[in-house]
Amino acid sequence: MIEVPVLPSTEGAPVACHWVDDGDLSTLRLDNGELSVVLLPGVGGRLMSLRARHRGEPVGAGAEMLWRNPEYLDDDLRPVRPRSTWAPLDGGMGSWANLGGGKTWPAPQGWSGPDEWPGPPDAVLDAGVWSTRTDQVGDDLAVVLTSPDDARTGLRVERAFWFPAAGTRLRQRTTFTNVSASTVRWSPWEVCQVDTATGAGRPLDQARVEVDIAPDGWGAPGGPAPATPLDMARLVGRVEPQGPVDGTWHLPVADVVGKVGFTDASGRLAFRRPDGAAVELFFTPVAGAPYPDGGARAELWFQCPLPEPLEGPGSLHPTAYLVELEVLAPLVDIAPGASVTQELLWQVTAPVR
Repeated sequence: MIEVPVLPSTEGAPVACHWVDDGDLSTLRLDNGELSVVLLPGVGGRLMSLRARHRGEPVGAGAEMLWRNPEYLDDDLRPVRPRSTWAPLDGGMGSWANLGGGKTWPAPQGWSGPDEWPGPPDAVLDAGVWSTRTDQVGDDLAVVLTSPDDARTGLRVERAFWFPAAGTRLRQRTTFTNVSASTVRWSPWEVCQVDTATGAGRPLDQARVEVDIAPDGWGAPGGPAPATPLDMARLVGRVEPQGPVDGTWHLPVADVVGKVGFTDASGRLAFRRPDGAAVELFFTPVAGAPYPDGGARAELWFQCPLPEPLEGPGSLHPTAYLVELEVLAPLVDIAPGASVTQELLWQVTAPVR
């Protein structure tokens, strides 16, 4: 069970749900008067928008928490150019259509063999057209996005969201089903790109990324020390976690490109903006279970705008301030026809009035 802070209850209005028809870039838009969500099934079943506002404010008020790429989508999440003009996928990062938002990938990532996922780019799980269905479940509206079957990984991926009639929490369940004839071994991996531009260069008391870590006695007399964050990538500068203080690492939004991992993450990642708006991602780690990437339960990728692509394979070219909030599930064997799940909960906070 995912534990989250208790918030005051509110009376909700019926959920508004409608499609905006843009062909293979059509979006499904949900709104309950406090929380707005936009889903893009046609490109990897993406979660493209998370916006919270105070009840009574108009649609579009509040703060957009997710990053989206203006080369592909405008401020209203309408396509800037037809999909037929996108670069053909060639396996390099330069051909990846990074639209932004949140998506689910299989971990471990890598290019050395069949037990690693060599993406992005990826034509099925990241860029494929996912199917969509909606169901009313009590007061919630359930939206289920399902990938095509992927021969490379042996997986069919399902992302189910429960959109509430009131409040600003969004529940998510990810399911990996083995559609191949052989046992496969994967970890469900949630990757969400959050827009950190408003926090760039601000002190930690104004804007920060946060990671909660497992208490397990650390800090107590004779107890264990907190695990040192994994320095997973250092491309420009170095990501510098501060703390931990009261069980939470604080990370500034700086001019860096790199990645850190947390082997003792206890179930919450967050970004807080200077205006008080925030997005939090809650999950439940499994003690003692094997995790990819050296045992990381959660990872953070930071990037800042650069004038030119980075040197090296793939020609990655960061063009914006963003952080990827990444949650990994245990790495497990999945028998033919069997499934594994990952439970997540999003909490979005409106800006302070």
